[in-house]
Amino acid sequence: MPLVNDDRSRRKLFGYATLIIVVAAAASLAFYSIYNSPSAASTGVVRTVSVTRGTVQSSVSASGNISAATTADENFSDSGTLTSVNVAVGDRVTAGQVLATIDSTQAEADLQSAQASLTGAQETLAHDQAGGTPAAQAQNQASLISAQSTLQSDRNQLVSDQTSLQTAQDTLAADQALGCVASASSGSSAGSSSAGSSSAGSSSTGSSSTGGSGSGGASGTTNSALADSVSVPVVSTGSAGSGTTTATLSGTVDPDGGSTTWSFQYGTTSAYGSSTPSRTVGPGAQAQTVTTTVTGLTPDTSYLFRIVATNSAGTSDGVGAVFTTSQSSCVTDQQTITTYQQAVARDQAAVSAQELTVASAQAGLQVSPATIAQDQAAVTQDQATVATDTKAVADCTLAASISGTVTSVSSSVGETVGGSGSTTSGAATSATGSSTTGSSTTGSSGSGSGSGASSGGSGTGSSGSATSSGGSASTSSGSSSSSSTFITIQTLKTWEVVADFAEADAAKVAVGQPATATLAALPDTEVAGRVIAVSPTSSVVSNVVEYPVTIALENVPSDVKQGMTTEVAVIVQSADDVLLLPSAAITTTGTTSTVKLLSKGQQVTTPITVGLVGTTDTEVTSGLTEGQAVVEPTATVSAATSGATTGRGFGGFGGGFGGGAP
Repeated sequence: MPLVNDDRSRRKLFGYATLIIVVAAAASLAFYSIYNSPSAASTGVVRTVSVTRGTVQSSVSASGNISAATTADENFSDSGTLTSVNVAVGDRVTAGQVLATIDSTQAEADLQSAQASLTGAQETLAHDQAGGTPAAQAQNQASLISAQSTLQSDRNQLVSDQTSLQTAQDTLAADQALGCVASASSGSSAGSSSAGSSSAGSSSTGSSSTGGSGSGGASGTTNSALADSVSVPVVSTGSAGSGTTTATLSGTVDPDGGSTTWSFQYGTTSAYGSSTPSRTVGPGAQAQTVTTTVTGLTPDTSYLFRIVATNSAGTSDGVGAVFTTSQSSCVTDQQTITTYQQAVARDQAAVSAQELTVASAQAGLQVSPATIAQDQAAVTQDQATVATDTKAVADCTLAASISGTVTSVSSSVGETVGGSGSTTSGAATSATGSSTTGSSTTGSSGSGSGSGASSGGSGTGSSGSATSSGGSASTSSGSSSSSSTFITIQTLKTWEVVADFAEADAAKVAVGQPATATLAALPDTEVAGRVIAVSPTSSVVSNVVEYPVTIALENVPSDVKQGMTTEVAVIVQSADDVLLLPSAAITTTGTTSTVKLLSKGQQVTTPITVGLVGTTDTEVTSGLTEGQAVVEPTATVSAATSGATTGRGFGGFGGGFGGGAP
């Protein structure tokens, strides 16, 4: 058994050695053919390509993930208990369609309360603008009528008192013209008074008269020497008739047989103080009435007076009597004027006070602007509350914000859902990986020609590395549902890709540029698109500054799925109807570009000027004409180390040697 294993090992080693020798020989032959062939002519197989006219396009590429163009995360505005869920995953919905409802009992009660409050505030405002409620208006009107009636009565009284005052003033003027005569009530005397303390009085002169009989008791003194023949006179104080400053005093004297003198004493006190001149009556046997007038009295003053008689038998004093002088008419008039002046003042005060009452009653018929403003503020506040509560009731019903397909439903009837509101957004993709610059060419391709085996059909070889991507691409949707999302709706028939381009490439991308998307899961499918957004905000991934670019896809096949990995190429430059060659046929050293023309079997190096350089084709601006045959080398090696060369090697291989032969 060990011998068998050794035999097998030897056979394997021999096979490997033989393979290595064959590969080495083939490689040596290939390098010998390249580096030992003459520079002016080619031996063996020569590939050529014709200068053609067409379009050269330059593009930049990046990777991303396909996603729905619009995603809506539907949530209730407020939390609540689900009472119905009307959709399921996979359902197609239209914008505005009811998705679910939560319990609205409390919200509806709040709305009813707010509406009732608003109605009351509006009624209050309307009543105040009209002057109050009907009952209040009637009461205020009655108060106004009563106040106006009282005011009119007070004004009438004022007019009446003003008229009386004027009359009193006119009377005073008339009385003053007449010398202020006594008033209608004259002075009088009445009663008797005993003598009291003395007081000074004014002297008077008067006349005496005889006749009549006296009355009233009298006291006197008796002269004892004459007592047998003459008796003490008998006197009686009579009455007094007084004016304002004068008075006529009367009394009776009975001389009782002897010659008798008499006079009147008067004054404002019991001492009298003044007396009239003495008068004499003859010795008769009968009582005689005597009178005298006194002047210089004070108006409206009470005086005490009595008659005094003396004869040889003695002196008799009459009983004191009182009289009062009359008041002056001017004084009475002035008192009347004062009374009416006071009445007029009272009337004027009453009128002023009642005018205020009337004004207040009139104001009661209208509501103040401040009250109206307060009522309006209450209405405005209640309207805002009603609007808020109306929205709260409406928010108990969740409606679709977009048309699309329901992709997730996280809760069921009876569960409590949180309130965060609905959001709608486009997809936001974050790609990790490298982006490369490449080009695509639209136009005719030359046919291969030359000796030996020639390649027909397309004259352009595949690029050694037209696009390369490294790393892994991870995609997240900016509107993807999370644990807080109740229902997610996506527009699955409208797709887009958000790819992160390196800053050098992003600087070339602009909105409106065409693009092509290739899906890793569908390698034979290319989808056209167009740039719709270039983010101004960058992100740094693996120390590379990148900018998100959004490409809207067009005519997406039905088998495309959410999240598929996608490579997008954005055409950033284009040159139409220009001469072009495959980039592999052009050798560039520094700033000099050359090609090898095949002329009469000889390869002639010819300088050219190039324009737009693409991944597979390059624009030729001078040095060549359409239809000329250009040698496409099978391998290119840079002869100079000072300048980089561009080109593609081995057209038939996916990744040949870079550079070109000198």
